Amino acid sequence: MAIIDEGILGGFRGKIGTEVGVSNGGRYYMRSLPRKKKKITPRELMNQAKFKVVLEHLDPIKDLVKAGFKDWFTRTGGYRAALSYNRKYAVAGEEHDFYIDPALFRMSGGDLPGALDPQAHIADGNIEITWTVAPAIASEHSDQMMILVYDRSNSKALTRVYDGPYRRAGTYSMAISPEMINAEVDVYIGFVAADRSAQSDSQYLGRFLNLG
Repeated sequence: MAIIDEGILGGFRGKIGTEVGVSNGGRYYMRSLPRKKKKITPRELMNQAKFKVVLEHLDPIKDLVKAGFKDWFTRTGGYRAALSYNRKYAVAGEEHDFYIDPALFRMSGGDLPGALDPQAHIADGNIEITWTVAPAIASEHSDQMMILVYDRSNSKALTRVYDGPYRRAGTYSMAISPEMINAEVDVYIGFVAADRSAQSDSQYLGRFLNLG
């Protein structure tokens, strides 16, 4: 309850709603009540921890997942869709000890078919990827492969977004970044349509020790 001094036009002392009247030396001041800090729930803390893990994992490969999630999973697609998908499906662990499960992680998603029986082999600082060339409609033969070789230990990523091999090639080899020598790397592939209108779900080919 507040007390009005000197009539209706005077100052007031006390509390009215969220405002407090204070008298000091014949002068009156109004100030807002301090807002109570919202208590963060354990569930909110858990969600923040998961989001942080995904954000750190995707940050080095923003260009790749932006293309890989184009118009997919969420209304806007792109990087936000990659965040949303991997936050929901690729995070493993308990309490606040969360991590990205490499087998569940995706760098791309969509309706294009994936590679048939893909294999990867790493030796002498190079990676060779092979797959079976299956009968497909003509447009699919022109799909291009996206490749991700990811070193989780120092977040160095070697990516091929648009200029990978065509689906019809059946094989591709390339050098791995010297920064990944003697490191364990995760290998992913996916396809993007020639006109960039669609993508495939990415495929995890496994974790390899890259001995240079």
